[in-house]
Amino acid sequence: MAMTKTIKVTCSGADQHLNEIELAKIVQPTPVTRGTTKPKEIPARSVFPCQFCKAGKVVVTREMVEDATKKK
Repeated sequence: MAMTKTIKVTCSGADQHLNEIELAKIVQPTPVTRGTTKPKEIPARSVFPCQFCKAGKVVVTREMVEDATKKK
């Protein structure tokens, strides 16, 4: 079983909980076909609820995803 890559992001709540977000939730595979189908872009911003509190939101930006997926 392959492990998916995750990034750690703090929530906007008062306690600033550290959440782990799987990149698979943000980056969806694009089927390759003939024609003028354009690949899906990474969203400029994705917002998820905090895993630990009800008030906090976790914001993941396109730059965060691109940095996490860069090959080292």
